[in-house]
Amino acid sequence: MKTHERLDKYNAIWLSVPAYDDLTPKNKSYEEVSQWNGKEMKDRSRYRLEVVTQSLRGGSPAQCPIFNHAIVCTRPLLEFYMYARYKSHDDATLSYMEDALHRFHTFKDVFLLGPAGKKATAKANALKTELVKKRKVDEETNAETWTLSKKRREMNAWWDYISHEIDVSKEFDADFNFPKIHLISHWVEQIR
Repeated sequence: MKTHERLDKYNAIWLSVPAYDDLTPKNKSYEEVSQWNGKEMKDRSRYRLEVVTQSLRGGSPAQCPIFNHAIVCTRPLLEFYMYARYKSHDDATLSYMEDALHRFHTFKDVFLLGPAGKKATAKANALKTELVKKRKVDEETNAETWTLSKKRREMNAWWDYISHEIDVSKEFDADFNFPKIHLISHWVEQIR
């Protein structure tokens, strides 16, 4: 949502969902909540897909495939969560859980386009430091031969190159290798 400047829209839609029946009213936007209790998580999961879908409506032709991919990924994750909350299971519900988890893993790469994790960011920062040193060496080596306009063009080209390399590094090193994503792959066997 942040990457595509949809977070404000998401929060507005989130807060606009009315409290009804057994749903508790919301007094904070989605991003203001630092931790959810079980009842809040259960209540909010019932309409999270609709909020995501409405938040991602429209957009440029380049954004539409990404938005559709995000919706297609969100749906099985919520299905998995809903099945996991059943009080009892049989082979059918466990196979539904496995199928939902498989579909989530198939489409989850769309979320790697967001902010990079700590390791990917640290590696990208190290790359930036290295490239800035190379830029300074290049500048010092050619300082006497460059005119002022040539120097400005070269520095702009260097900064474009550095920015591109950092983006590529973050995208290449991003992954879902963290405990919460891994642990859900064991739920079905634990239930069995």
